[in-house]
Amino acid sequence: MSTAQLSVQGLRMAFGGIVAVDDVSFEVQPNTVHALIGPNGAGKTTVLNCISRFYNPQQGRVMFRDEAGEHDLLSRKSHRIAPLGIARTFQNLELFGELTVFDNVLIARSIGMRATLVEALLRLPRQRHEERSERERTMAILDELGLAAQAQVQIRDLPYGTQKLVELARAMALQPRLMLLDEPAAGMNNREIEALGRTLKDLQARTGATLLLIEHSMPLVMSISDRITVMHNGRFLAEGTPREIERHPAVVEAYLGGGKSGKRR
Repeated sequence: MSTAQLSVQGLRMAFGGIVAVDDVSFEVQPNTVHALIGPNGAGKTTVLNCISRFYNPQQGRVMFRDEAGEHDLLSRKSHRIAPLGIARTFQNLELFGELTVFDNVLIARSIGMRATLVEALLRLPRQRHEERSERERTMAILDELGLAAQAQVQIRDLPYGTQKLVELARAMALQPRLMLLDEPAAGMNNREIEALGRTLKDLQARTGATLLLIEHSMPLVMSISDRITVMHNGRFLAEGTPREIERHPAVVEAYLGGGKSGKRR
């Protein structure tokens, strides 16, 4: 039996006559940073959308392992994925633009609150204690990501790169075992990408969470990944350590563009 935290087996997803993902398999080991890379249109986000149950693939299995055993994710509805300890960020931001940074993250924290509706309406002691605790934890998460100074700023007033950090903070708020990150560095400059890399490595080491990320910034991928899976034209192309992938002839030809890793998107 596999010891992988996430196992994707024979995944196939087609939209009409277009096959976006064709017989893709890979495993993500616990407590690691695993990157899923490939050119635009390779099928990477489609794979994440299948894992998080936004899409229903025609074939394949997606298994998630935790202390309770193995869970067949494809048998679950999308709203039953987060309670397993799986959090997701998106290529296109899914934040509440009219709300503040603090409130966007607090909403995610509120999912785990135990107070009943009656306790909340009557402001009973357990509800007040929980709310105070969740507000403190929300502020701590913002502080960890360098967002404390923007806590009361509305999302719509922030640069895109900062909004991406807020989405990461919201994922962290769920205290996940597995984080699915779709292009977390999009919209960031080189300095911000370097800082994000340090943040992600520190987050993984401190929490023990497993990170599966899609990312076009090859310097970021190569600097933080323990293992990399490469897709091309909807199919599995290669897998290995950053050093192995960097030197893989098929990857260099199909994705890295002869070694110009920062050029091709």
